[in-house]
Amino acid sequence: MAKGTVVIDPGHGGNIDVGGSSKNNAVSASGVLEKNITLRFAFLVRDALQEVAQLGGHTVKIILTRDKDTNLGLSDRAKVAKTNKADIFLSIHCNGFNATTRGTETLISPKNINSNHPADRALALRVQKATFNAIKAHDANAKDRGVKDQKLGVLNEAALGTKSRGCLVELEFIDVPAVDILLNVGPNSPQVRADMAKAIANAIIEDLKANQ
Repeated sequence: MAKGTVVIDPGHGGNIDVGGSSKNNAVSASGVLEKNITLRFAFLVRDALQEVAQLGGHTVKIILTRDKDTNLGLSDRAKVAKTNKADIFLSIHCNGFNATTRGTETLISPKNINSNHPADRALALRVQKATFNAIKAHDANAKDRGVKDQKLGVLNEAALGTKSRGCLVELEFIDVPAVDILLNVGPNSPQVRADMAKAIANAIIEDLKANQ
């Protein structure tokens, strides 16, 4: 059985930029803000993880870096995991670019500044596969952009600590109209979001079990 502490970080929030964390970045084709999507999705992942843990007899403590429309600096987000000696830190974001580029990707801190790189990559691969497959099941045009190394303040090892395995998932490019319909405003959007959250919850349990 799995046991551990998981910190879920809904990206952005609030009305001002704080400590390297912008109040909002991407905006969906219909005007839904990334900060609201990430918070809603964090709640779904939390609830799905609680359900999966209960059904499987796992013991999982779940902490959100924010549960309302507020903003925390990047290092403060990471420190939530360090302070609580979290096993997993998952930051949730959405991309936006040119209203046509698509795909799901998961980011981890680069090897040269990350002593946990192998473990972080294993976590990220699980999260990436789960998220992409859940979207692909509803949309044949889903694209797997893979796991990538990227220097990110929210995954800085000094703030996050060496105990936590950390990654940042970019759910999709929400400025694409088809993605907006898929995730936000379409008749099937609630089911798509629920399936994604459950898939990520299962990936987290899998990672906890692998690191017992």
